[in-house]
Amino acid sequence: MNGLMQQLRNMVEYLSDAIARIFTPSNDDFPATGEQPYKGDPAAESNR
Repeated sequence: MNGLMQQLRNMVEYLSDAIARIFTPSNDDFPATGEQPYKGDPAAESNR
């Protein structure tokens, strides 16, 4: 009986950790980016 209770406790802890990980805000530390200028070659006259 004690082993069954421990397995149940472990399962509940596993699921609650997964749910908490899904619903917590992300802590990604990406740099802020904005508009980037286009530095490509202009189209050829024949393609316009």
